[in-house]
Order: sequence, then C-alpha cells, then structure tokens
Amino acid sequence: MTNKKKKELKEEKLTLFKKIFESVTENKKALVTGLIEQAAFMYVQLTELNEIIEKKGSVENFKQGKQQFIREQPAMKSYNALIKNYNVTIKQLSEFLPPGNSIPMDDEFERFKQRRTK
Repeated sequence: MTNKKKKELKEEKLTLFKKIFESVTENKKALVTGLIEQAAFMYVQLTELNEIIEKKGSVENFKQGKQQFIREQPAMKSYNALIKNYNVTIKQLSEFLPPGNSIPMDDEFERFKQRRTK
C-alpha cells in the first residue's frame, strides 16, 4: 500500500469518526479526539497487514539452519494483536455515544474471509 493510499484511508476514517462524534460535549472532545486518531491509525495498519496476509498467506515455511517448519506469518501475529487493540479503542469510543447510537463496525475478519473465498 502506498503512503498516499494510507494517508487517504486515514483521512477518510478520521472524517467518518469526527462526523459520528461531532455531538460529543466539549469537555470530552479531547478524550475522543485522541481515541479517534488512534483508531484511524490502527485501521490503516490493519488494512495494510490484511493485504500482506492475503498475498503471503497466514503461514509460511521457515528455515533456520537444519530446522525447517511451518510457522505463523509475522504479519498475522501483528494483525491479531492490533485487531484486539482496535476493537478495545472502538469500544471505548462507543461509550461516548448517547444510547441508541453506535459506530458502524468494520468487521475486518468477515471481510477478510469473504475475500479469501472469492
């Protein structure tokens, strides 16, 4: 993924989140703004990791000296750790919304599965 594409994707996510949280009170804006920035950053990283996993697969052959085995793709490890943090951040953000409102969830795993079955 090019840096230009990453920047565009981040701006797109920031715009969406800011629109969702525009009604948050001023005293909570600072907290929300930081979480929004982090969520947008993580979203871009997850998208990039997803592309790597799609190209290389979730496991790889690994050779070290005479040992050779199959291991989890390093991008997969990063993805799994980051998706957990992203979900926590989204959950924290959703707590700032009034009851009945929710953040449109991007289910990365579902989209990943759909792309793999095509």
